[in-house]
Amino acid sequence: MKTSMEWLTDFLPGELSASAAADAMTNGGLPVEVIERHGDDTVIDIEVTSNRGDCLSHLGVGRELSALLNRPFKPLEISANETGPAANTLTRVDIESPLCPHYQARVIRNVKVGPSPQWMVRRLEAVGLRSINNIVDVTNYVMLEMGQPLHAFDYDKLAGRRIVVRQAKAGEKITSIDGHERILQPGMLVIADEKRPVALAGVMGGLETEVSAATVNVLLESARFDHLSVRNTARTLSMKSDSSYRFERGIDPELPQRASLRAAQLILQTAGGELAAGVAEAGQSGCVPRKLTLRMSKLKQVLGIELPPEEVSDALNRLQLSPKRVGEGFEVDIPSWRLDLNIEVDLVEEVARVVGYDKVPVRDEISIRLTPPEPGRVTMELIRSVLVAGGYNEAVTFSWVSDPLARDFVPPEAHDLLRAEHAVRKADGQLRPSLIPGLLEGVGRNESVGNQNVRLYEIGATFWSDPAGAVVEHQRIGLAGGNVRQLRGTIEQLLGRLNAGRSIKISPDRRPGYDPGACGRLEWEGRTIGYLGLVDAGIANKLGLRQTPAIAELESQALLEGVQHVPQLRALPKYPAVRRDLSLVVDERMRYEQVEQLIEGVRPELMEELEYVTTYRGKPLEKGTKSITITLVFRSNQGTLTGEQVEQSVQKVIDAAKSSLNATVRV
Repeated sequence: MKTSMEWLTDFLPGELSASAAADAMTNGGLPVEVIERHGDDTVIDIEVTSNRGDCLSHLGVGRELSALLNRPFKPLEISANETGPAANTLTRVDIESPLCPHYQARVIRNVKVGPSPQWMVRRLEAVGLRSINNIVDVTNYVMLEMGQPLHAFDYDKLAGRRIVVRQAKAGEKITSIDGHERILQPGMLVIADEKRPVALAGVMGGLETEVSAATVNVLLESARFDHLSVRNTARTLSMKSDSSYRFERGIDPELPQRASLRAAQLILQTAGGELAAGVAEAGQSGCVPRKLTLRMSKLKQVLGIELPPEEVSDALNRLQLSPKRVGEGFEVDIPSWRLDLNIEVDLVEEVARVVGYDKVPVRDEISIRLTPPEPGRVTMELIRSVLVAGGYNEAVTFSWVSDPLARDFVPPEAHDLLRAEHAVRKADGQLRPSLIPGLLEGVGRNESVGNQNVRLYEIGATFWSDPAGAVVEHQRIGLAGGNVRQLRGTIEQLLGRLNAGRSIKISPDRRPGYDPGACGRLEWEGRTIGYLGLVDAGIANKLGLRQTPAIAELESQALLEGVQHVPQLRALPKYPAVRRDLSLVVDERMRYEQVEQLIEGVRPELMEELEYVTTYRGKPLEKGTKSITITLVFRSNQGTLTGEQVEQSVQKVIDAAKSSLNATVRV
């Protein structure tokens, strides 16, 4: 915001140093970027933040400097002699869109368009605007003086001598005053007469109705427009203007009336004419008086210092907030132009700006309180790191499941799926009951671009409804890709990292979406935490997958509750372990789980660990049988085991297998 020091003296009588003004504005939170001479004037360029639209005028800057420098503020003296007929008998204003809450029109007849007086030309040129003629210059002058954008129409060129504020229709065009034809989009807010758009509301006027040397009668617009509407129009048409810049940041709702009268005053002064009485208007200002309370305790809490109440009251008075002592603080009246003051802490900032940020002490030391990370977050990061180390890449899929897969992975505990309204999402409109469908689609997309053997995981929420219709949400971890052995190994590695002391068991089971012959229920210390296996072949074919990937889904909450946050240490063994491989020939229908349960039940003395090795079928084994090979690990804390001790324990296992499983030892 380029600001003329000469112009500012209208509001701050007396000598005013540009450097003093620049320092005050900068210390008050509105930095001055440049100070430059322009003839006999000095101009300061102020960086105005987006929430301080009231400072995009010399009036606003004057008020700000009055508070920061503690100098008297002189308000404008505005008056105009209304000698013509009532304005609403000469024109009519209709608002057909809620994007314009208030519109006023004044009519000034028999003006003489010509050059502006030198004092006005000098001030406009100092802040970067060229003079056009006295009518247009007045609208620009008042905008820079008071912050209210205005527009002057050639009254006689308005069809029907009326104003209609409406939204543009498809196919409408307008040639703006910069000479470019603009194709309007439906919904853009325009100012129109009875026939066509004559201006883009808040952005720029039209060429057909602009004031020219031949203009005799003027209709003066002063209004408020929705800031988002102005911004969208200006950006869509690439035609930013001084007006749109101000409307986008918000206009004082009481300003249109005062600015319109000020412009009429200057037009009569520079171009003569006859001002119609009153205004033709539609809508209303909508300005509602606002009050806020500032507690002294809040001020101390935020600033860290205790200010005397008298000093706080003085700061609020300088800001024209009319403070009244209430209890332990102050109640203030918020002026209509301070759209940025909405909550108590805004008042704290205002007091700090006026009193001076230098009054807030700066500590030589910075106190940092380190808070330990949340255990749940640490656990989830550990889970991610283990899965990535296992070759799985994290994916983020949509929370909606595609219609072809919607019913394939619905868990038995789900009563029904949750669906969006058709008006919102007609296709793929059901919330996912499982993470697997999205991951499988991700695997398929990778295969289609040549990325084979991709492995993905996702941590996210699944949804369904219970019998009462309530929404049930579960946080889960889904994995897809690779083969079952890779997947199982990664999950066992994960559970071991979370809590090495907990037992892991996988039992055959059935689950929607899984291959009936390759699905296992995963138990962790006796608690079911998920399922793993191969995806059903029909689903793999439906998705066009080249391979049948392994899949798994785990309950996040179960992992968070079972994690061991404090590592448990034990001494390294002093004596070596002895390993023995054992191959048992059993019936084809027998599961490995039965063999494992038998050995765990026998629990030979000194057996430390049991490891699965492989399963073999074929010659020389008889048809209908298979060989399961396991490794038994033995160790003693008393000394090195002898071969005889180990053989006794192995024989105990063999005897139990022969007796209970009808097994034989494969030599």
